[in-house]
Amino acid sequence: MARRVAINFKEVKPRIVGALGAYPAGRIQRLEMPVNLPTTDVDELGNRNHAGTVTDIPEISITFQAMDVSIQLFQALVGEAVTGAGVDVENLGYCDVIGEIKDDATEDIAKTVICRYAKITGFTYTYSVDGEATEEYTAEGTDKRWFKYNVIVDTFDGVATPFAYTLSQTPITLKNGNELVSVIANGAYLTETTGALASGEYSITGTTLTLYETMVGYKVVAVYHNNLAGTNWTDITDATVPAAIRGKSIPVKIGSNQIDRIQSVTLRGTFPSTAVKEMGSEEVVGYITSPVSVEGDVSVLDTDTQLIALFATGNPSPADTEFRVCEFTQSGIPLEIILYDPDTDCNAAAGTGTVLKTLYIPAITITSEGHSTSVGGNATQTFGFRSTTGELVVHSGAKT
Repeated sequence: MARRVAINFKEVKPRIVGALGAYPAGRIQRLEMPVNLPTTDVDELGNRNHAGTVTDIPEISITFQAMDVSIQLFQALVGEAVTGAGVDVENLGYCDVIGEIKDDATEDIAKTVICRYAKITGFTYTYSVDGEATEEYTAEGTDKRWFKYNVIVDTFDGVATPFAYTLSQTPITLKNGNELVSVIANGAYLTETTGALASGEYSITGTTLTLYETMVGYKVVAVYHNNLAGTNWTDITDATVPAAIRGKSIPVKIGSNQIDRIQSVTLRGTFPSTAVKEMGSEEVVGYITSPVSVEGDVSVLDTDTQLIALFATGNPSPADTEFRVCEFTQSGIPLEIILYDPDTDCNAAAGTGTVLKTLYIPAITITSEGHSTSVGGNATQTFGFRSTTGELVVHSGAKT
């Protein structure tokens, strides 16, 4: 059989695995998993060549970008249901990222790639007047595998006794001796053992998965390699969400006011993380994360002093007639970005229709201001800001 020419984007399907199970991630635009293998040359006195090289634990950087059309991807990454009450971005934790590659001749999977126990390290949400809303996440990991066959994800609701679950397939033993790639129980990654079980451990015999702890009311997720019979490729389709959302369906509120003439808003978050290693282990134990830092910028066509007054005094129409940049410290001004269903009737009044998602920062602090004008263009003012407390809450639908 002739070797395939290449793998087209339509033949690569991403899946995100978290505490809620596997999410066939829709509207993904980009998926990257580059690996760096830290290598050190070892020299010695009296030798004109290197004595050899030593390597450290692999460093895997993962990036995936999607059209921002719902809370589904965010929900998969935080591992809990997102409602109108919202979930803060600080709950973004660990996940497994899977890429399935379709066979070029059949409706089956040719191979899979998986990065397990990847820590979310940052995100970028981008909204503009003439572009599609996007959400992008970055993650770090140390364990990446390519499999010839399928990655199976079984999800179970927790039970009281016994603490055992039956897998849907028989796992293929991994090269490190483990049977399963990951087991996630109540949002925590467990360790495989063949001895007596202790807290945080599981054992596997045939297709029987046994945990140490009871998981009443929680989900148990098992990830493993198996040569699944039949043809197992299906295209990602989700008719419940829009194809994309453009700026016309994304009003922005600062304070209690919807701000006119906004051209773009970008939100960026970073989780300052330190990898924790240990002697005798080929993987990191985990990551110590400092409080999340959320910042961004908003660009608006310059028209009057309303927005400047709001940032300086907290009132868009104050009695003041002068506004100094050193006054841009007004605290307690919230920022709210609302994503409406673009299928809303075009004759509907502004601010009505179905709200799919809301992003809310309780208080912002202005960190920069810029004004630019050029021939052939309009005067634009750009404000940089930070979340005063580091909070950014994502709501399903309207904020409640």
